[in-house]
Amino acid sequence: MLKRNIPIVLLLLFLMSFVTSCGNEQKSKKEDVTMNASVIEVSIGGMTCTGCEQTIQAGVGKLEGIKSIKASHTAANAFIEYYPDKVDTLKIRDAITGTGYTVKKFIVKAQD
Repeated sequence: MLKRNIPIVLLLLFLMSFVTSCGNEQKSKKEDVTMNASVIEVSIGGMTCTGCEQTIQAGVGKLEGIKSIKASHTAANAFIEYYPDKVDTLKIRDAITGTGYTVKKFIVKAQD
């Protein structure tokens, strides 16, 4: 009876190792994407309150490829961390102007 179960045990071990290796591959791809994130500062016109900040953060934050965004009405800007292979500055500008604010300029931030 033990000899009959050997193929089943081997199959289960193979499947477990296959599933484990697939998960590791996805994790390494995600880490590669994280390494390619860029940061820009966007000078924004028209913000007067924290509600304006939240509106811009929500509008830009829903774009695919945005890692983080922090808008400040007092500084009249937003710092955006994004993946250039997923979203470009034109789409980011359109998202900001789509919420009713103006984009004055983009400033590319150096990565550490």
